This record gives sequence, structure tokens and C-alpha cells, in this order.
Amino acid sequence: MDIQESRLGMVRWLIVLSSIVIGGCADLSAVQEFAATSAQSAEYERLLDQYVDTPLREKRFQPADQQARLDEIVRARTVQRDRLLLRQELIVEYMKAIGELAADDAVEFDRGIGKIEDAVVGNGLAGDRDADAFSAVSKLLSRVVADAWRKGKLKALVTESNAPFQDVVGALRTIVGRDFTADIENEKQAMIGYYETLIRESRDSAGIAALREWEEERLSEADARARADSCYAGILGKIASGHQRLYDGRDDLGSKELVRQLKLYSTDVQGLVKAIRND
Repeated sequence: MDIQESRLGMVRWLIVLSSIVIGGCADLSAVQEFAATSAQSAEYERLLDQYVDTPLREKRFQPADQQARLDEIVRARTVQRDRLLLRQELIVEYMKAIGELAADDAVEFDRGIGKIEDAVVGNGLAGDRDADAFSAVSKLLSRVVADAWRKGKLKALVTESNAPFQDVVGALRTIVGRDFTADIENEKQAMIGYYETLIRESRDSAGIAALREWEEERLSEADARARADSCYAGILGKIASGHQRLYDGRDDLGSKELVRQLKLYSTDVQGLVKAIRND
């Protein structure tokens, strides 16, 4: 082998070595930011409480023969709230784990959340597929902690968890976007019927004006709750889409395009959080 060939071989080895070093030291700050933003925005207990309380608010606008039915819905909602809250907590803990692995920190997982499997499996809240997905993500997180996964295992976590994580987030998003919205619409219709009946039966112009004002105020409050629910469904959608993008780009988590897209997702989520707070 002549000197030129020897130098060429050395250059090739340096290129390989550089690619290994660069790959191992990839800047995952965008992953950390997306994970932190998602974890901070995924848990909105206030919206769950409003969902549970909707039948209570509706009771004031419904006749006596509807009160028992609404009381029964409230009892069922109280149980459902705990299960929905567990879903929020699992999403939060999972996104925290993504951020901790990206930062090469040991994952600190709330082991108390292990009760998720007992609370969710077989409860019929969103079907067997959802229960299985929930169980899969929670078991994987437990393994991440037990085996002390670090940065090098981020790709493995994203790869293994993407499908069930999409199901978990998707189920919660469906409930928020469908059931929460329908609930508020029912409340608004009951509200309109109640006030319009009082207005038709009144002969007092001042009283009618006051009733109109109260109706507008109550409808405005309901619309604000509906906007907040819509924003929260949007947040869940952004989290799911961002995670899918992580999965699609798992072979190069530090790529410029992935960084750009994750930053956009983070910005979008922050905007939706701000909209909720403004309402």
C-alpha cells in the first residue's frame, strides 16, 4: 500500500469516527423542549372538573322530571373523571420520560401511577384497544425506570411506544372533542329553552331585559368552556403528531428538519395553552 492509499484509508476512518461522535452527541434540545411543553400542557384537571359539573349546571335549566337523570350522569362522571385523569397523568409522565432521556438523565417515574392498569383495563371507557394501549405504555415506562434507560435508549422508547401512545392520546382527544363538546351544546340548548320560556311568559320589560342579560352571560360562559375544550383537543393532537414525527425521524433525532418541526409543534402547543388561560 502506498502513502496515498494509506492516507485515503485514514481519512475514511476519520469520517466514520466523526459520524459516530456527532451522532452520539446530537443536540436533542428541541426534543427536550417539545417533551417539556407537552408534559406541562397535557394535564388540565380544570377541564375535567367542568365536564363532570356540566350536568349539575344543566339541572337549573331542566324541569323536575329530568333531575334524577342528571344526578345519575353526575355519579357516572365522577368515576369517569378519575379514569380520564389517569390518562392525563400517563401522557404527562411519558412525555417527561422522553425529555429526561433526551437530556441523558435518569427517568423518574411516579410508581404510584402503576394503579393505571388496574383502573383502566376492562373498564370499557374507550374499548379494549384503548385499555391494551394504556397498559402497554404504562408497562414500558415501568421498564424504562427499572432498567435505568438513558439517552441511548430514546430511539427504542419512541419506536416501541409510538403505536400504543397514539391510541392513548387519540382516545382522550376523541372524548374531549366529542363528549365534552356535545355536553356543552346540550347545556346551551337547555339554557336557551329555559330563558326563552321565562321571557315569553314575562310582562315586565325590565325583567325581560335582565333575563336577556343573564342568558347572554351564561351562553358566553358556555362558549368559553367550549373554546377551552377545543384548544385542549388541539393540544392532544399536536402531542400525538409531534410524537409521530419523532417516530418517523427516530434514526436521526438531531436532524435540522426534525428540530424545525418539533419547535413548530412546541410553539403551537404554547399558543393553545395561552388561549385556554385567556378563557
